[in-house]
Amino acid sequence: MSASDGAVGALEKIVDNGPNRDRWNLVILGDGYAVAELAKYHSDVQQFVLTLRATSPFDKLWPAINVHRVDVVSTDSGADDPVDCPDGAGSGARPLTFFDASFCSVAPGGVRISRLLTVDSDRAEDVAKRAVPEVHQTLVIVNASKYGGSGGKVAVCSTDVSAAQIALHEIGHSAFDLGDEYGGNGTGTPLGEPPHANVTRDKRALEKWHELIAPTTPTPTACAPGCADCVPPANPPSPGTVGT
Repeated sequence: MSASDGAVGALEKIVDNGPNRDRWNLVILGDGYAVAELAKYHSDVQQFVLTLRATSPFDKLWPAINVHRVDVVSTDSGADDPVDCPDGAGSGARPLTFFDASFCSVAPGGVRISRLLTVDSDRAEDVAKRAVPEVHQTLVIVNASKYGGSGGKVAVCSTDVSAAQIALHEIGHSAFDLGDEYGGNGTGTPLGEPPHANVTRDKRALEKWHELIAPTTPTPTACAPGCADCVPPANPPSPGTVGT
């Protein structure tokens, strides 16, 4: 379960919109793909790229984006799936993979979560930089069908049917420093005002996006189900209205 459990292969620039120095460069790596599964890896990458291109704001910014694929192979298929995970029994799988992909990783709040799929981010970042020195964002696709992903230094997603959406969500963390918008406090949510530009504890968002909220828009504008300290407006505004 180390860099000796696989190898770094060919680099291919699968979306070429110009010189790397003038573009936003996404580097995609794979983990848990055996040599015989490279065709599957290429297909998984292509499916994600198609979704990326169709998703705002990447669709409008597409001419400014390059995408690079690195063929990383592992000794075994899949990812670690600890059997003792607190929120759901794993399979107990312990494959030998290049980036040590594992479910049931430790969240910021110190709790192990089954869906939290992580890799050795330092190793992944190093491989991406060696392949494409101008890299802005690294995504690792893990060859495991169980739902999972994570953000951080690199974005990680599994090959679950929602893989492309997982990847986009995690890139929001890794590339743009966006915070989760889950209802309630959530695991690992800081007590003070979140540092991220898209989330706030202030019902008027006075320090962040208040200038985008019309004076007639009620705040809070909507409440997540089960949120005890939120009173929804009597007359909710139309969907898409900027508020809190």
